[in-house]
Amino acid sequence: MHRPLRNCALLLCLSALLAGCGQASPEDMLDNYSDRVARVLDEAIDSHLDATPAIALLPPRRERLLPLTDLRQGLIEVLTLRHCNLLGLIAQRNSSLGKVMLPSKQLVYEMRLLSQIRDCRLALAQSPETLTDADTRLMQQLDSIHHLKTKELPAVLWNAIYASREMESNFSIGDPPLPLRLNDNQSDGSEAALRSLQTLTDLQTLIASPHWQLPAGLDQLEQHYQTLEANRFGSQWLKSVWLLSQTLEHTARALDRRQQRANICPQQRPTPKARILLNVFTKYYAAEVQPYMARVDRSGQRWRALHRQLLDSLPATAAMREYQWRIFADANPDSLWQSYIQARDHHSRSWQTTLRQCNLMPGRE
Repeated sequence: MHRPLRNCALLLCLSALLAGCGQASPEDMLDNYSDRVARVLDEAIDSHLDATPAIALLPPRRERLLPLTDLRQGLIEVLTLRHCNLLGLIAQRNSSLGKVMLPSKQLVYEMRLLSQIRDCRLALAQSPETLTDADTRLMQQLDSIHHLKTKELPAVLWNAIYASREMESNFSIGDPPLPLRLNDNQSDGSEAALRSLQTLTDLQTLIASPHWQLPAGLDQLEQHYQTLEANRFGSQWLKSVWLLSQTLEHTARALDRRQQRANICPQQRPTPKARILLNVFTKYYAAEVQPYMARVDRSGQRWRALHRQLLDSLPATAAMREYQWRIFADANPDSLWQSYIQARDHHSRSWQTTLRQCNLMPGRE
């Protein structure tokens, strides 16, 4: 092969190798870190990152769906409601497509219906002296529907969020973790997903007010569901938290076992092996694992806070309250979130103990 062609081929191979290195997965990065610690300590570490994640499964839809009153108006009553410009909405709901509305579409319908009923009641109430018997019956009908729909609106919002296919996708355990590195023009989908979840959470805050008005972007609500489905940030975040928990806890246990078996610095002074261990800590934990962990933690805190607001404020089903307890709860030491916090803190303590005994704590001479 001619030298220029051979050089070109070598460059292409090198580029491919570098590209492959740049596309390493979080599992590869975490395995590499724990393997290097294990070799220095002479301790086995198997975090089982290729195992099925031990993450609680989202309850089936039937256990997430709240029942709603099926309000069917008689023909005469429907004709009466024409005075409130409600016939179009009611016809839409009673159509063949309306009977199989997606939860998100039903939310929009219920909010529009409530808004128009409220406007009609206010208009009638402004001139009580001119009310006819028919108007009085209409007011009674409106009051009854308004009371029922207002009472059930939080349940409608609950179903629109937690009975939706899009939210189900965000609690799947089958997606890969959040990507390891992002270029300047890349996104892991967290910001878009968080904005969409924030929009749904804003609706909960809105309907909690007795005098709420229809939000300007209600017609674009479906776009936020599409964003959640396209990004599936929640599912990726769950996997990332589990991978980090496994790696940090198993690495901490290896550090503890080595301290119990044989101190890596028996004279409280740095040994050659201790300096190699410090290099692993600096090069592979502080430079690789910790930035990834910080990104997962930062975006996850916001994701978790929004879900907790919804779960605490809306009439959640019993199955979903149990699921929240197993995934997000601070008070449950076995929840996914608390298992991560405990592993993170255990890992930090074990490293501090080891480095302190070797007089190698960062910042010291």
